[in-house]
Parts: sequence; structure tokens; C-alpha cells
Amino acid sequence: MAQHSLLSPSAAHRWMRCPASIGAESGLPDRPSKYAAEGTAAHELASKCLELEANAEAVIGDTMTVDGFEFTITADMAHHVNDYCKLVREYAQGGQLLVERRVDFSEAIGVPNSTGTADAVIIHAGRLTVIDLKFGVGVRVDATENEQLQLYALGALHDYSVLGEFDEIVMVVHQPRLNHVSEWSIPSAQLEEFRGQARQSAIEALGHSNPRFNPGEKQCRFCRAKATCPAL
Repeated sequence: MAQHSLLSPSAAHRWMRCPASIGAESGLPDRPSKYAAEGTAAHELASKCLELEANAEAVIGDTMTVDGFEFTITADMAHHVNDYCKLVREYAQGGQLLVERRVDFSEAIGVPNSTGTADAVIIHAGRLTVIDLKFGVGVRVDATENEQLQLYALGALHDYSVLGEFDEIVMVVHQPRLNHVSEWSIPSAQLEEFRGQARQSAIEALGHSNPRFNPGEKQCRFCRAKATCPAL
């Protein structure tokens, strides 16, 4: 989903791996793409289906407009959204399902107003699950050591700590169009090491006079500054 924080969770693989990317991308246009808009449309449909306990097939043929792009809900989109909703409901059995929840990881990384929107947060006694829908087909995404999901988990731990202690954190990526589900389960204490790494990267990205460039396949793939990046 679209993020509005300066240190966006969806771009965490960039600013954590290449802290200088924040400054390098600053001021460059972030033009909406049809593919990103389609993903947003699928997320909006999925959240409505989960909240209303509805079936996406009921709205086949309806239209949605996202970032200036108009989409017709096809049988194919409905099928994949239903597949995602089925997976979320299975994970949520016996627990509390929270859909499209903004989580705050400001305290974890030491940067005010650092938030993101988790597609699904599920609360069980002692266990916190975060699920991320990826509707694209270009790149297969894994949950293991996924920076975006770990930031969501840190935010959810902060926001829902009043409900009790969580010993286990489960992070899930679902790419229904690739028939791909990736799950990573860790003890909550393991997030502490990541917290330190994220905080250090945030300090370097935002507060260092000469942040480090570190080109790499993953962090450079969608970086808006790669065409003029001196390090790349």
C-alpha cells in the first residue's frame, strides 16, 4: 500500500541497505504507474471483502479509479483477491483480525511520524501475525528477514502491547497471482537486533552529512535516483 512516512516501510530495503537513497530521491517525481494503481485497487477490494465478509465475485464488472487509472474488476482479480482473503481468514481463526491498520514504529527507529499501513494484523494470545498482500507478478517476495514486514511488526508490537505480551511474531507475504506464500516465524526478542539496525540506518539516512551509498540489485531496482546515482 502507499506509504506517507519519510522512511516508508515499503522502501525500507532501500534506506536500510543504502541510506543515501533518501537524499538522492528527494525532489524527484514519483509518477504513479498503472501496475502500482492496480495493486492499490486489489488491496482496496480485499480490505472491503475482509471487513464485510464478502466475496469479490459479487462485484465483478464494477469499476474502480486509482491514481487516475480506471480498472474493471475482472473474474481474474476477484479470484486472486478471494484467494488472499481465504488465507487471511485461515490465519485469523481463533484470533482478532485487524484490516488495513496503520502501525507506528516511530519509537522503534527514533524518527517521529514513522508509520505504515499493514494489510492485516492478527492477534492471538502470545502471538502476533502480520500479513502483506503483494499483487504484482514481476518480483517474488519472501517474508524471511523482510525489512518492510519487520517494521510493521515493530509498529504492531508498540500499538497493541496493551493487549498483552507477544512471544511469537509471524510474518507472511502472499502473492496470489504467483501462487506464492512465504511465512517467517520468530520469537519477538529476535526483532531487537533488527530494531537496532533500522535505527542506525535511519540516523544515517536522515542525520548524517555524508550518508553511505551502497548499490545492490534489490535496493536499486525501483530507486528513482538510479539513472543519476554516482555510486551505481
